[in-house]
Amino acid sequence: MLEREKFFMKNSIINFSKLSKQLIIFYICFYSNSVFSDNNILLESIENDWNNTQTMTGEFHQKLPNDIIVSGKFFIQKPHKSNFTYDNKGQKIITSKFFISILDNEGYLIDRYPIIDQPIYKLLSKDVDFRKLFKFIKVNNFDNEIIIEVTSKNEVSIKLIFNKADYSLKNWEIIDELGQSTYLQFTKIRKNISIDPEIFTIKEADKY
Repeated sequence: MLEREKFFMKNSIINFSKLSKQLIIFYICFYSNSVFSDNNILLESIENDWNNTQTMTGEFHQKLPNDIIVSGKFFIQKPHKSNFTYDNKGQKIITSKFFISILDNEGYLIDRYPIIDQPIYKLLSKDVDFRKLFKFIKVNNFDNEIIIEVTSKNEVSIKLIFNKADYSLKNWEIIDELGQSTYLQFTKIRKNISIDPEIFTIKEADKY
């Protein structure tokens, strides 16, 4: 009788162990799927808000090497148009469908280079679909903000931080293939307002 009780007890322990493992696996799978689903919803919500924002203005603060901060005003009009005017340097950076242009404080062209392979070209597209535009996507959901990390096909890393309350863009950091970082913080944002077309005008005539 004692041997029989030991046999049943041993089998009960084995069955309980199997059941525990199955429950743990089920919980992990359920939790992972739930998190994945929640992250997909967040990603879609941010995409919808970003795509419904045709113009945006505000102030930016850029971190330079040695933790130097420079500030200015920005204007964005999709697709592809933007103007970042620095307070300190007196320079402007203007983007268009084809170029990123650097201007002096009077609006004359200093230099330009193609925009099409740059991350900002994708971010300022009319319709952004993170899953189609980028090779890798990671979504981090925190109490007050949502962080999206993406990697482009040419190995440029981009971190976008959005306010969880209204999906406004708070920060972006772009790290190029050479490891150089461009970090911007955005404040005093206004969306879908009228922007004077002159904001994006470039003077290309030689003034000297």
